[in-house]
Amino acid sequence: MNFSLLRFNQFDDMASITLARGEKANALSAELVAEFVGALQAALALGARVVVIRGEGAHFCAGFDLSHLESETDESLIERLKQVETMLQALYYAPVATVALIHGGAYGAGFDLAMACDYRLASPQARFRMPSWKMGIAIGTHRLISRVGPETALQCLRRAAVLNAGEALSGKFVTEIADEVTWDRRLQEIAAEVRSLSADAYAQLKRLTHADTRAADHEALLDSLTCEPLKPRMARYAGTLGNRD
Repeated sequence: MNFSLLRFNQFDDMASITLARGEKANALSAELVAEFVGALQAALALGARVVVIRGEGAHFCAGFDLSHLESETDESLIERLKQVETMLQALYYAPVATVALIHGGAYGAGFDLAMACDYRLASPQARFRMPSWKMGIAIGTHRLISRVGPETALQCLRRAAVLNAGEALSGKFVTEIADEVTWDRRLQEIAAEVRSLSADAYAQLKRLTHADTRAADHEALLDSLTCEPLKPRMARYAGTLGNRD
């Protein structure tokens, strides 16, 4: 598969997927989502034990791409958001170790992308925000609860405030804060930890520790998308982006 919006590399049993829309803060267009799913499938087919996700440029991922909202319809937006959820589920339930290397902003679906990973390393300058419930969109909620617990998830989703790296660590949104210069060393340490288990054992461990809420998550998302017109909700949110707290 050829990729134009991301870079895919694999060395031995470690694969790297780099979002390559740096000029758009790696916002998730429909095309990038499709490429990401293809890259993840390729990594698994090639025997990856560790899959590393990172972003090109100043940010990890700015989330769902709203840059062409005026030409979208409710139907097209719903289909795109369903595809994002499918992508996030594929990453969260992947039978291998997944690592997010987070710098700059991880916002919206970019926050979800990071939270879908087993290891979440944040640079000291990283920032996080999840505004989906400001639009009434139920995406990633069960996965967030599984990572941080229901009370912390409720506060995060209700407030939709920007979290700095320290706040993200104390809330368990990230597993550690690490300077970018140390990332390669940490990846080697993570790979060694993963290789201490057989591939089958690691896959079974993830199955046992990741409650399968895929069907419920798709149903909750679809209900939230169709309960009232979607595009006006997203347009109202897009109009507030210059006034983030």
